Amino acid sequence: MTDESLERAFVTRVRELLVSLPYDIKVFFEAISDENLPLEARKASAGAIIYCLAPSDPIPDTVGVQGFVDDVVVVLLTLKRLIELGGEDAEAYPERFSDQYASLDADLELVRGYLGETMVWLERRVEKKQPEVRYKGKSPETYVTDDEAQEYLYTEGLAFTTDYEIDEKTAAKLSNGESVLKVFRHRKEVEDKRIQG
Repeated sequence: MTDESLERAFVTRVRELLVSLPYDIKVFFEAISDENLPLEARKASAGAIIYCLAPSDPIPDTVGVQGFVDDVVVVLLTLKRLIELGGEDAEAYPERFSDQYASLDADLELVRGYLGETMVWLERRVEKKQPEVRYKGKSPETYVTDDEAQEYLYTEGLAFTTDYEIDEKTAAKLSNGESVLKVFRHRKEVEDKRIQG
């Protein structure tokens, strides 16, 4: 695949995933209430929900449609992580949520192929930082283990779905992949400087 065709494939698929984002995170709401799943799998799911709900995640939603692309990537990574952490208890998820899992491996391969180094950065964030994220002062573990907090997160998720404004027309504003790379690389550089400095 040439660089140009890879970028075209990336943009086309990401546009579709931007539109489906509110529906894709429903998997994680199911997971956090699934007491058969290991705690780590449920916490990863809560972390992905928090990432999507928080407007000031590492790449703010205020930068435009590009600000939601990292949410899409985090959802893809966490769908995979949910199966890895869930073990036998998550084996039914790919069939149960076939819309989200049918093309997951192909989607991850495409996104990795296009994003390169910045994908490694996002993967590291999902693994290391996602368990530590906070939403309204509460951790992913609290949203998993506290029924009242879990109900609150569910309500926030419904509001997110209702208020989410990216439809096919809006997603089409993502005209190229370079704009995504630019935003991602800038954020990575900011974090790298903070770590070094």
